[in-house]
Amino acid sequence: MSSYTQFLPSYTVGSEAYGRISDVCRPYGKKAVVIGGKRALTAAKSEIEAALKDSDIQILGFLWYGGEASFENGDMLMLNNAVQEADMIFAVGGGKAIDCCKYVSYSLGNKPLFTFPTIASTCAAISSVAVIYYPNGLMRETYQFDKRPAKHVFINTNIIAQAPAVYLWAGIGDTIAKHFESSLASRGKELSHADALGVTMGVQTYLPLIEFGEKAMEDCKKNMPSYELEQICLCNLVTSGLVSKFVDYAYNGSLAHALFYGFTALPQIEKNHLHGEVVSYGVLVLLICDGQYDKLEELYDFYKKIKLPTKLKDIEVSFEELGPVMEKALSVGEIKHVPYEISGEMLYNSIKELEKYNEEREQ
Repeated sequence: MSSYTQFLPSYTVGSEAYGRISDVCRPYGKKAVVIGGKRALTAAKSEIEAALKDSDIQILGFLWYGGEASFENGDMLMLNNAVQEADMIFAVGGGKAIDCCKYVSYSLGNKPLFTFPTIASTCAAISSVAVIYYPNGLMRETYQFDKRPAKHVFINTNIIAQAPAVYLWAGIGDTIAKHFESSLASRGKELSHADALGVTMGVQTYLPLIEFGEKAMEDCKKNMPSYELEQICLCNLVTSGLVSKFVDYAYNGSLAHALFYGFTALPQIEKNHLHGEVVSYGVLVLLICDGQYDKLEELYDFYKKIKLPTKLKDIEVSFEELGPVMEKALSVGEIKHVPYEISGEMLYNSIKELEKYNEEREQ
């Protein structure tokens, strides 16, 4: 029998989440450097400073991460005196800023990392994987992995409520894929304890979205840190991240993400549409391809309520453009994480059937 170690994240959530910074971080040292996106630093700086005003933790500097989660930006940050002298790193912002800080933390011998998500669009703050890009924004083929996630995650729902609602919206679209992709990818497999736990937990990346998503979106547009908004933050950030921590990489993505990568072959996708938005469309295609028509009806109704895409027109794509999309989608590893072979014909016919389904529902 093999043995393994599982490191799990911890977190604080709520409008006053930053009030716990000193108590949580004090055992790790007295000097911190804050790294993040420009808008994120503007949103969080005063609250972080206020939380540490009477503590013995000193902030050595607030640094912009460079705008891209790249090795180049990470290497640049590691040359900064404040980063070198700091006992710990506070990563502030969205997925790219946090992932860049993960690379810095891992490279510096796992210098203690604490994350402060200012939007709820990905599980980057909770997960231990860092997605790395080239300086021009193209995604690299390699990821940065570590068994250990951030030491603690501070989820300030007041700050997240002030952010543009489109990020929460895209986060819902990406998170909803977690359950349907992990359950499909793992179907018929003999699962380890961790995999089985993660796949089972995945249902909680779906049900809360249906229950609280519409109200959370309304509240975010009004900049209100409500109970419903908090539940969606926990779903998008925490539950999704925990599933990612537990399940094998092979169960972390499937047809919906393969189709997303296919759509990135089209310039309008990269220019005008968010990752989670396009992934959410792929979930509907997955459900048709897999014959889950009861779930298709449920998700379709939910998508219409919060205006997630249900047809090609919603993401500015025509049937005539599907050639390179199919080619790319069928070439990525995620398309193989299904219990049967997916052909181009199956994928095309599923998209065609989804278009027909839209026509019938709109009559």
